[in-house]
Amino acid sequence: MKSIRKILTGVLIASALLSRDVNAGGWAKVTTQHDSRDFSTVTLTGGASSLPFGASTFGFIESETEKRDRGNLKQPYGEINLSKKGEKGLGIIAEYNRNFALENGVTRFGMVLEPRLPFFFGAKFYPLATANSGIQLGVYGNKRFTEGNEYIEGFVDYNFKLGKFVGEVQLGKRIKGNLFGVIEGRYNGFRSNKNGIGAGLEWKL
Repeated sequence: MKSIRKILTGVLIASALLSRDVNAGGWAKVTTQHDSRDFSTVTLTGGASSLPFGASTFGFIESETEKRDRGNLKQPYGEINLSKKGEKGLGIIAEYNRNFALENGVTRFGMVLEPRLPFFFGAKFYPLATANSGIQLGVYGNKRFTEGNEYIEGFVDYNFKLGKFVGEVQLGKRIKGNLFGVIEGRYNGFRSNKNGIGAGLEWKL
C-alpha cells in the first residue's frame, strides 16, 4: 500500500505541474481572509480541466495564523485530486489529503460525478482510504452571475466513520479586474469552535 501511495502522490504532483500549462485549461487563485474566530487564512487554489488522457485535477493548500499573532503561520493543510470522467460526467477519482503538521497524509480512491448542468456541480464518493480514515462523501459547486462579476461557490464533505461535516459557502464580488471581495460561511466539525465567518480578498491569477 505504501508503494501505491507513493506512486499516486507522484502522479498527483505531476498533474499539478502540468496544470500550469495554459493548454491544460489551468487556473489558479489566491485568497486571504480574516475569520471571526480570531485567526486569518491564506489559500492557494487551482486546477486544470484538459490534462493528457482527458484527465482533470483540482487542489488547494491553506495555512492559518496563530490567534493574535498574524505573522506566525501554522503548518498548512492541502488536498489534490486527479480524475478521469466519461461523457456523462461519471468517472474515477483519486485524492491525497495532507495536514503537514502530521507525519502522514491520507489517500482516497472512489467515484466522481460532474453532470452537464447550467451551473457547475459535482459529487465524489470515496469508499477506500488509507490510514483507516473511513468512507467520505463530498458535494461541491459554483454559479456565476452578471458576466462573472459575482459568484457563489462551496462544498460539503462528510466522513462516515467519524460522523463529522466540513463545509464552506463563499460569495464573491468583483472589485476591479481580477480582484474580488469575498465573504465565507465556514463549518468544521473537527474543531472545538465549529462555526465561523471569513471575509477578505481574492486574486484570480
